[in-house]
Amino acid sequence: MSVLIKLIFEICLLRKGPEDLPANRAVLLNLLLISLVVSIFLGLMIYDTNVAVISSISGLLFSYIFTKILLSKKPERFTQTFSAMLGTVTLINLLSLPVFAPLSNEQLNENLAVLLSVLSFGFLIWIIVVYGFIFSRALSIVLNYGIAISVGYTFLSIIILQLILTGKTPA
Repeated sequence: MSVLIKLIFEICLLRKGPEDLPANRAVLLNLLLISLVVSIFLGLMIYDTNVAVISSISGLLFSYIFTKILLSKKPERFTQTFSAMLGTVTLINLLSLPVFAPLSNEQLNENLAVLLSVLSFGFLIWIIVVYGFIFSRALSIVLNYGIAISVGYTFLSIIILQLILTGKTPA
């Protein structure tokens, strides 16, 4: 397992690609379960239990469908690509926990809240770049196009989650 974590961290640093992960359903299912647990845990810092679970499951379902559609012409790359997405976002979410957790405290000093918000935004940018890197490797395209796809994916996932949680699209 430590080899897998190191490999996922290397992908987060853009040193390795999804093709370096094993094309193994057991690895994918384990990463899916771990990702779901971490996502729910982070969601519980903001939402009640039902909303945290629904948003986590919805997010994973959207990621699955998006990746299936994206790789429809290269289905043999799905398992590794989706594993890379799950592993990297989970690892980055865990690394962001010390920054993200205090933001739910309403008594937080304003300057500290701004700093933590900027750092949280930095983690979001990191995820977008890593996903762009993963998409570029999975689709054999240049990194810029992969990042553009990743930005679109991020906006779509925000809109879809907002619709699911509130019934309204973001303004």
